[in-house]
Amino acid sequence: MQWAKENVHITHNLATSGLMNYPHPLSDLSTQSVEISGDDYYGYEPLVDAIAARYGITPEMIFTTLGSSMANYITMALLLETGDEVVIEQPTYELLLSTAEHLGAVLRRFPRRLENEYKIDPADVRSAVTDKTKLIILTNLHNPSSALIDQATLKEIGTTAQSVGAYVLVDEVYLESVFSHSPRSSIHLSDRFIVTSSLTKVYGLSGLRCGWVLAQPDIIKRMYRLSDLMYVKHAFSAEQLSVNAFRHLSEIQSWARSILEENRPILANFLKKRTEFDAYLPQFGTVVFPRFKPTTVEILNTILIKKYDTIVTPGRFFEMPDHLRIGYGLKPEIFCEGLRRLGEALDHLKK
Repeated sequence: MQWAKENVHITHNLATSGLMNYPHPLSDLSTQSVEISGDDYYGYEPLVDAIAARYGITPEMIFTTLGSSMANYITMALLLETGDEVVIEQPTYELLLSTAEHLGAVLRRFPRRLENEYKIDPADVRSAVTDKTKLIILTNLHNPSSALIDQATLKEIGTTAQSVGAYVLVDEVYLESVFSHSPRSSIHLSDRFIVTSSLTKVYGLSGLRCGWVLAQPDIIKRMYRLSDLMYVKHAFSAEQLSVNAFRHLSEIQSWARSILEENRPILANFLKKRTEFDAYLPQFGTVVFPRFKPTTVEILNTILIKKYDTIVTPGRFFEMPDHLRIGYGLKPEIFCEGLRRLGEALDHLKK
């Protein structure tokens, strides 16, 4: 996270993981007032109702919080004690690992391999789970590869969790980039599943810091009590704007889809032509995670930053230093130019 914040100024930022900032206002301030304060101590009711309607669940199953990272933190902080075992995919989003380690958990891993298109083998999960396992953590779509976990695999993992009394935390922040093909959230699979998401990655609304947890009502109640240790309430005006975002979500989604569908074939063509990469590009998502063959990603990134005002995400942040992550949720003209500059840097390395 520190690395990402320190490099946000790069013009051709292929290290971004979500959509560019949504370019249109969410409200007309000449006709709609935005209140500064209101009754939102344990969830702003209109926002909770909007999320509940989106997922087809009851409001009692929703905890609203500050983005998906805080949602993941709250979930782990509630369920884990020092020494508890957590089973996490590899590679995965770095903050999931560092949060579990910060809370004193013992990490056990199972692989998601490029050679298998980053699919999960449920047998690998079963092998990693023990009687001490309290939580299994997945990302769906997978961060960093954008691979989709099928429902049958999720159900098997849920059965494995049930056998040892564990929960399954599924970070679904990228799932809605599947758009009209999107499967139902895993919150509907069983009461062992807990889901986190936000308006940030797919909708380009990071400034709202609108995130949530979906879980059974008893867990949600405990989350709100735990959050009392961290903050009194959210920014009320941001919650009102988030409700507006849900009202306009279909048009925001159409905007996001148009960008990704324009950029994805351009990226596919680039990866096909560049022999430096071994890549799997899923049909959906916002990022790709190829293996990089000729030299270290760090050398490549140094050249990109210094000479080309361009950047990619090093695979070391996902424990795979021979990989890199490329995000394609940018304005198409900026994305195309970023790829062109990446190609020039690759040619520079050959000299």
